[in-house]
Amino acid sequence: MRLTQDDRGRAFVIRGFDENHVVVNDQRLERTFLVTPEHLDSDVPVEDLSALEEHGESLLTRDDPEVVIVGTGARTRMGPAAVSAALMRQGIGIEYMDTAAALRTYTVLASELRRVSLLVIF
Repeated sequence: MRLTQDDRGRAFVIRGFDENHVVVNDQRLERTFLVTPEHLDSDVPVEDLSALEEHGESLLTRDDPEVVIVGTGARTRMGPAAVSAALMRQGIGIEYMDTAAALRTYTVLASELRRVSLLVIF
């Protein structure tokens, strides 16, 4: 599915996706990745939601986002409660969604120039 051609000054734009990959700018990503307000990390050491227990807080707070969106695959799954609580204590919202919804939500928030981070777990 194609999402947008218009970048409106954003550094990272979701150009398209299917169940096996996401295209950010012109880069095809087929492994877990993180987009922050300033960086694209295409090699994130998170293979499932349980791995967020170990890496979650430091990974998801990189570049000081207002909100973090986590794409969890074909269906929505919830991540570790401790990670969500730690982010909320810092005033950072976190939402877990199926990947398609996460990509659409990221696109909307980024187009509003919000400080949003996106973690997509494959």
